[in-house]
Amino acid sequence: MAEIALPVVVTAIADATTEGFIAGTLYGQGWSVVYRALDADSLRSFIRDSNAEVRDAVLIFSPDLISLSPSDIDEYQRIFRRVVGFSNSPSTEYSALMPVPKTDTELLNCIRGSVRSPLIRSQPLIKPRARARVIGIASPSGATGCTTIALNLAMEMSVIGKETLLIDADVHSPSVALLLGLHKLENEELAREVAINLKVTEFTQNKMGNLAAYIENALQNFDCVVIDLGSIEELSDSLTDRRWSATLVHWACEHADEIVFVGKSEPLSLHRFESLLRSLSKVTISARVSFLLNMQGAGRRKNARDAQFLAACAPLHPHRIVSAPRDSSTLAKAEADRATLFEVSDRSRLRRAISKLAVELQS
Repeated sequence: MAEIALPVVVTAIADATTEGFIAGTLYGQGWSVVYRALDADSLRSFIRDSNAEVRDAVLIFSPDLISLSPSDIDEYQRIFRRVVGFSNSPSTEYSALMPVPKTDTELLNCIRGSVRSPLIRSQPLIKPRARARVIGIASPSGATGCTTIALNLAMEMSVIGKETLLIDADVHSPSVALLLGLHKLENEELAREVAINLKVTEFTQNKMGNLAAYIENALQNFDCVVIDLGSIEELSDSLTDRRWSATLVHWACEHADEIVFVGKSEPLSLHRFESLLRSLSKVTISARVSFLLNMQGAGRRKNARDAQFLAACAPLHPHRIVSAPRDSSTLAKAEADRATLFEVSDRSRLRRAISKLAVELQS
């Protein structure tokens, strides 16, 4: 779990419009705005009266606050969990000021990155102008077929002629290497070629030091990057989690073109998926959000829970809602042969559904 899922916030900004936008946006996303200082004296009084409680808070300030000085900020950096400064006016007295965000998403990305970054990297992991289209695949729990969808989606993109990289970022339960019979994939710095137009790599803690350069290179040299993000039980935790394991989840939410959340309509899976939907309704991410109902029954096997799954997704206005049929026999053959659906049964219903999705995700 993160140290604090949604940190408490103190604002110290004189401009009422800017302060209202920042405080209102964070409050609307579930962050606790515990104090809104009107001047430097009131901020000092709050800190004095709060004692050690501010050590769990994020201070968001602007140099326009009356009587605020650079020495104050130097002191507060030792007191608060994190200090974030915004200003549209250049300043040589205050270091690392960022421009005032213009949108909710821009603000949330700045704050989340600032909260997380001290323990995971010295340089920001950003998305430059890129050639690649980035698709994240995630689920609220295990056993939903998330990795199967990611693996076969990457294969289908390669089949239609796209240079594709599949990143196994499910750090708690990496499975791509196992499904393809790839030994020691986690030890390889470079991606391994497994088919025409398709390379695979596994994200590990040892690769963190060079991750920014690796991501930038991938975005410039591939047409498609598919990231298997694995299970995301609490999205709000992942977006502020300071551990290395949440890095690509955080990056994908900010920079992926689309994240497809995979679920099933079985009772426990449906319960966990509905919990994810509630979490998604409370946060804002830059990536477009889509949902995939996996292992849907056919004909009479379709049931009320399938309809419940699809109905639960609709209020979030996702970019797309799609489904993939249950095809146990073909999946069993693919697992036994350490191969993809395209390789073992290119006419199977499941393979055709994923192939159609691969085409749609290019648009």
